[in-house]
Amino acid sequence: MEHPIVQAPIGSAAVPRLAAAVSNAGALGMVALTWTADVSGVIGQTAALTSRPFGGNLVLEWDQHRRLDQALRAGLRIVSLTWGDPAPYVEQVHEAGALVLHTVGSAQEARRAVSAGVDVIVAQGWEAGGHVWGGIATLPLVPAVVDAVAPVPVIAAGGIGDARGVAAVLALGAQAAWLGTRFLLAEEAPVHEDYRRRIIAAAETDAQWYADLFQVGWQPAADIVAELASGSADSRPGRP
Repeated sequence: MEHPIVQAPIGSAAVPRLAAAVSNAGALGMVALTWTADVSGVIGQTAALTSRPFGGNLVLEWDQHRRLDQALRAGLRIVSLTWGDPAPYVEQVHEAGALVLHTVGSAQEARRAVSAGVDVIVAQGWEAGGHVWGGIATLPLVPAVVDAVAPVPVIAAGGIGDARGVAAVLALGAQAAWLGTRFLLAEEAPVHEDYRRRIIAAAETDAQWYADLFQVGWQPAADIVAELASGSADSRPGRP
């Protein structure tokens, strides 16, 4: 990597051509693997478009051992995990010679992830788009996580949209910045043009809506984090 920037796995927009374009530009591209039926194909398509490193993300609300195995067999060597407990997956990733990134929303959770063997922590503030894991703002979260897990690298996520935001989180101690919404404007992102135009035209006051609303069977993150903290979390493989 030439630039301390990671493209977030922004759902259906995180396709091979976007991830490859970001990696070819010197940052780290990321494909979303959770909902694809062809994990190996996605990894192969991305690898055909770039000779540089790229990552793949899996959401741990569901068991992901099968998809992870397919991704590693296809050559993925940077694995991003979120929305659950990474511990059941770390050994599988390391045995393949790959790195594990894990998204957290608190310093306590970051320490737990490092104890499980995670290589890189993604500290996600509540300003992040999409399904947000944490409930702490990026500004106080990042230095707290950096202090909690040093010298493990920390990537800052949430509300970062330009070079000033990148500089800010580097000043807070992060080693890189994780950007999602900004990459929806890339021509390689398969986003509806109306959506793209509304993002470009948006003012800071247009980003004030926040909800803990799930309609696809996801357990709210706050509930999962509380279970993890209390030790009462579900012990099924792939679940916290």
